[in-house]
Amino acid sequence: MTTAQQQETAIRLPNVNPSRLNGRVDAIDGSRLHGWIWDETRPDQAMAVKLYRDGELVGETKADQSRIDLRRNGIGDGRHAFSMELDEALLAARGRLTVIGVSPETGAELELRLPAADELAAEAAIAVPLARFFDKVEVLIALNRRGQLAQKELSEKLDRIAARLEDNHALAEAAKMDAEQTSEIARRLGELDVFQLRFDGTLRAFDERLVLMRKEARAPLRQVTLILGFLSGLAAAMSFVTLAVTLWS
Repeated sequence: MTTAQQQETAIRLPNVNPSRLNGRVDAIDGSRLHGWIWDETRPDQAMAVKLYRDGELVGETKADQSRIDLRRNGIGDGRHAFSMELDEALLAARGRLTVIGVSPETGAELELRLPAADELAAEAAIAVPLARFFDKVEVLIALNRRGQLAQKELSEKLDRIAARLEDNHALAEAAKMDAEQTSEIARRLGELDVFQLRFDGTLRAFDERLVLMRKEARAPLRQVTLILGFLSGLAAAMSFVTLAVTLWS
C-alpha cells in the first residue's frame, strides 16, 4: 500500500475515542463469580464479560447489574457489576479460569484478575466496617435532603402567608376608605336635612306673609303687585335652593 493509500484509509476511519477499561473479579461466592468492569470514557455503556478455561470460551454475560458500593466509589452510576454461575467442573478448574472484559464499541479488552483466597479474606474484613460507615453517610445525606425540602416548603408557606397578609391589608385599607366615604355621605345628608328644615320654615313664613297681604290688600292692582312680589321672593328662594344643592354636590 502506497503512502497516499494509507493516508486515504486513515481519513476514512471514524474518530473513535479510545477505551479506558477498569475492573476486577471480586470473589467466587459459593458457585457464583462476582466482579465489575466499566469504560471510563463511556460510563453509560455495559461491558461484555467472557469466561475462558484454558483459552476456551465457557461463559459470557454483561456488566449491567447495580451495586451501591460502585456508585459510592465513583464507578459511574453503579450499574457495572456482573455475576456468573459456575458449575462443579469450573469450580474445580479455578486456577485455569480467565475473565476478560470487552468493550462492545471499540473491542478493547481487559483481563480481570481473580484475587487469591487470603487477599479476598483481608478485603472482606475491611469491607464490612467501610460498608457500615457508608451506610451512615447515606442516611445523613438522605436526612440533609429531607431538611432542604422541608426548608423549601416552609419558605413557600411563609411567602403565601405574606401574600395573604398583604391582601388582608389591602382589604382593610379599602374598608377604611369605604367607612370614611360613608361617614362623609352621612354628614352631607345631615346638612341637607338641616337645610330642608330651614327652607320649610322659610316657605311657611312666605305663606303666612301672603295670607296677611291678601287680608290687607283692598284694590285689585295692589293685590297683583303683592302677588308679583311674592312670586319674585319665591323665585329667589328657589334660586337659593338650587345654589345650595349645587354646592353640596
